[in-house]
Amino acid sequence: TRTPSSTAGSEWQQQAQHTSCTAYFNMRFDLDGLDVFFPYERIYLEQHQYMRSLKQALDAGGHCLLEMPTGTGKTVCLLSLITSYQFANPSAGKLVYCTRTVPEMNSVMEELATVLSYRAEQLQDDQNQQEVGDNGGTAMDGSGAKDIEDVVSADTPESNNGVRKRKRRRVFRRKGGGPPMGSIPDNGGAGGSGVLALCLSSRRNMCVHERVMEESDREAVDAACRSMTATWVLERAAKNPGSIETCPYYDNFHAAGESTSLPSGVYD
Repeated sequence: TRTPSSTAGSEWQQQAQHTSCTAYFNMRFDLDGLDVFFPYERIYLEQHQYMRSLKQALDAGGHCLLEMPTGTGKTVCLLSLITSYQFANPSAGKLVYCTRTVPEMNSVMEELATVLSYRAEQLQDDQNQQEVGDNGGTAMDGSGAKDIEDVVSADTPESNNGVRKRKRRRVFRRKGGGPPMGSIPDNGGAGGSGVLALCLSSRRNMCVHERVMEESDREAVDAACRSMTATWVLERAAKNPGSIETCPYYDNFHAAGESTSLPSGVYD
């Protein structure tokens, strides 16, 4: 699916009138039944159409090719939609996000932390409102989804042509059958999002062995690493301790157990 790069044209104007997404503070909205957490104050029509196409592809399964111009917010659209989709569908699987360079990866991880922090804040607010409702107050349903509608207020200033300008407001409606929120950690933030995000790269970028890090190129780094971590090297070291050099970091990792888990959070 190819998304248009411009909002010009009557077709886009008609779509803009019927879209379920409008710009307002705390951008959390319903997209074809999916509660989407978008961490910025405004969302543009191209971004909304991009996320809708992505959701349709995820619902259908299989492959998807989406195109969008540079600088139009593809990264936050992808991360917001997919993490929201994963939250609503726990069996959806993992997200593998590939970048060309390490700086690009760092930028993606920073954006992901922003998305997850916003989601954690929203879910914490949902939990607080739910507790108020349990105590006899008014609160949203556990799904926390917010519908958005345009309203014209009597005190809204008129435009130059005498037509009242529209202003936006959030409309909270109770919805039944929402998925359980799950536990929300007290600390909130990206670390309390319940998501584990890791950066993976080549040995050249990730190796922490002092001698290997001094090698000049990628091939030399790979060769030095394999010389200390290959299966035959480890077998020889186990039979004759001290007869061959191994990597202490690799050895400690195996000694601690490969099943050792990391707490949720974004690790850049």
